[in-house]
Amino acid sequence: MTRVGMLGAGFILAPHARSVKILPGTSLSVIGDVSGGRAAKAARDFGFAGEVSSIEAMATSDCDVVHVLLPPALHETAVRAMLNAGKSAFVEKPFVLDSASAFALADIADRNGLMLGINHNFLFGRNYQPLRDLVRSGGLGRIDAVSVDWHYQLPFIKHGPFDNWLVSAPVNPLFEIAPHPLAFALDLVGQVEIDHADAGDFVDLPSGIAMPQRWRALGRSPQGSVAINIALTAGHESRTLTVRGEGGAIRYDFGRDLGVVERRKSDNPMLDAYMVGRAAVADLKDQLGPDLRRRIRAALGKQPASAPFEESIDRSIATFYENLNGTIDSRHQARFGAETIRLAETIAQKAGFDRPTGAALSIPMPVPLRASNILVVGGTGFIGRALVKRLLDDGHGVRVLTRGAAGAALALSGLPVEIVAGDHGNEAVLTTALDGIETVYHLAKCEGRRWQDYVEGDIAPTRALGKAAARAGVRRFIYTGTIDSYDSASPARRIDNRTPVDPRISTRNLYARSKAACEATLREIARDDGLNLVIMRPAIVIGAGSPPAHLGVGRFISETEVEFWGDGNNKLPFVHVDDVADALTRAAAASNIDGKTFLLSSPPLLSARDYVAALQEYSGSRIIARAGSPFRLWLSDFVKESAKALVRHPNRRSSTLHDWACRTHRARYDAAETESALGWRPIDDAEALRQRGIAEAVAAR
Repeated sequence: MTRVGMLGAGFILAPHARSVKILPGTSLSVIGDVSGGRAAKAARDFGFAGEVSSIEAMATSDCDVVHVLLPPALHETAVRAMLNAGKSAFVEKPFVLDSASAFALADIADRNGLMLGINHNFLFGRNYQPLRDLVRSGGLGRIDAVSVDWHYQLPFIKHGPFDNWLVSAPVNPLFEIAPHPLAFALDLVGQVEIDHADAGDFVDLPSGIAMPQRWRALGRSPQGSVAINIALTAGHESRTLTVRGEGGAIRYDFGRDLGVVERRKSDNPMLDAYMVGRAAVADLKDQLGPDLRRRIRAALGKQPASAPFEESIDRSIATFYENLNGTIDSRHQARFGAETIRLAETIAQKAGFDRPTGAALSIPMPVPLRASNILVVGGTGFIGRALVKRLLDDGHGVRVLTRGAAGAALALSGLPVEIVAGDHGNEAVLTTALDGIETVYHLAKCEGRRWQDYVEGDIAPTRALGKAAARAGVRRFIYTGTIDSYDSASPARRIDNRTPVDPRISTRNLYARSKAACEATLREIARDDGLNLVIMRPAIVIGAGSPPAHLGVGRFISETEVEFWGDGNNKLPFVHVDDVADALTRAAAASNIDGKTFLLSSPPLLSARDYVAALQEYSGSRIIARAGSPFRLWLSDFVKESAKALVRHPNRRSSTLHDWACRTHRARYDAAETESALGWRPIDDAEALRQRGIAEAVAAR
């Protein structure tokens, strides 16, 4: 039995753990992460036998193979420690951050007789294999051009956290992304040299770094030219490989694992176009049906191959373990991985940049101008940033409780706030965070795939925060709920401050349920412990910083295509982010509002169709918009969730027509009582809402 350890409990752990778990002759032995909580959760979720909290502890474990899934700056240290401890290693790309170290690690593995594999997972796409075999066997004749395009948004550049390694130096995204396209070129033509490289489309990050979002490299192989194009901006996802040979070409979409072979079919141009197109359609049909059936079976069977990305990782891992006691696959070889790093170094150098940095950014903490009397939990989010700025403008001392101090300092750059690092469910942290505080704003939320994720990540921490605030004797505790917790499906229903959460909240989506459960938890604390509680329920919040393709409007398939939750004709409850911040600020000082709930919404001014028309106008893009059917959306979701329930999938959940119908927000929202109680005046003009809510969001994206 091969005992497997994994270092790093981040997002990439899941496909690795699921793949190894089903391999014959392997067992998940140890999970390692600097966060004991993450390691413990991973052990529960995937069945690791033990946990460690350091690279050194993993090196002394009984594991035979260790997967290195840490941030790239830690790869070299971790791999070297595993090899020196006599353990084989399987490393997520990028292998390491400099080629000299990469080749040195390959030498150590060879001397110690150990397997060292690098996971270039896209090279193991199911439909890439026959195309690879065709090229390498000479089936296209001599290859004279290889082009690989990676056009896929990197959200860190836009949304942060800006202290993450990925955006701590201009070339770090290059070293994270470039090994994918470079690996394709090396796999197919064997040797590549870069002659020219440049970078462009710079954006200034809050850290002060000018970050390029586009990279272009032109090079050569013994057979012909090589072109690498990387775009990290928002837009249509396109990750493609094109190979041209004397006898034909291949076109492979490795993001979707779809490929076609293109050959000339006729001397007649008219017939050739038809016949080549028909052959491409046939190639795709041969892949699409079997792929879909296989992925549905995998999803229902809780297997790791339910999507192209996860399937490529699964196939890569399976291949590595098949060869564990034999000859390593060329795509996994450490020297192959080292060569991708050498080429990335060349691209960076020829584009005029230094090497990547492994060092964390040195982020100075802001200096508050006065003692803090207000605590904001969730102060780095969309609403939170607007609220913090408004409170500071009004002369308050503001303390922000956040999990990452450096990221918060960047997100709140230029604002004289006090930052406390920690989790709002940690009693010791809360003691520090609440010292001297009169008013608490709780804006934090959780994202998860299971109800237990919300219980652990939202409801339990909210209870801890509420209890601690009551013990500390804060003057007021202001919680932001959501209008998603209302029964808002019927146009006959009027929603105002006295409207309770949906009586059928247990049948609603996990987010709506969680926010309602947090409200109920805080009301219980208010009743039993004397917490002075005020609940605010913001409507669909828009403005600079919100995504123009807003989920409150409809299901955006892309930036230029949307399906409304209903017919799109009813006026929606929009509210500008600055108006939300204004209402929250007023709630801290208002009299006689403890125990009350306030709806935060402008008067009904714009429908979903009005919103999309304005978005189309301001963005200059033609947006395909169509009416949706709550029944059809529910039926599709119901079938999927019913199938998951049959196999007892861990992420199964209930799906109800009522929940989908509530997304239409056909009810009439009336915040007049909020305006009266708080002296609040939200935007009440449609054109002003278009300009400030939509035009400014488009300009800021």
